[in-house]
Amino acid sequence: MVELRDNPGYETRDAQISPLVKTGLFIFALMVVSFVSMTILFRVFNYYQPMFDDPVPPLAPTRVINNSPRLQVDPPAEKLAYDRKTEEMLSSYGWVDPHVKIARIPVERAIELVSDGKLSLMETDL
Repeated sequence: MVELRDNPGYETRDAQISPLVKTGLFIFALMVVSFVSMTILFRVFNYYQPMFDDPVPPLAPTRVINNSPRLQVDPPAEKLAYDRKTEEMLSSYGWVDPHVKIARIPVERAIELVSDGKLSLMETDL
């Protein structure tokens, strides 16, 4: 049986300070080496980056930048509506500009007229 004097229920010795100090110094040295290495690496990247960049387009300064968000509420529905409108325009008769008397005809009809020789592609000039 173990007596209470031999096992007081807590540590009777202090922690060794030497391993704790060595671990702290090692972590500090590792942080310093990492910081210096990252600084050198970023300077190297900064030096070589212009060599790998594409040239700036000549019209870049004139580009209009709109900061408002360009969001679509329902992209599939908007695409379907666009496709329906396009299909309607390509398959129906209508005025492009009634004042100048320019009309559109369905694509299929235009193909028939061109293949029959009743309409040439050069007749579109006003």
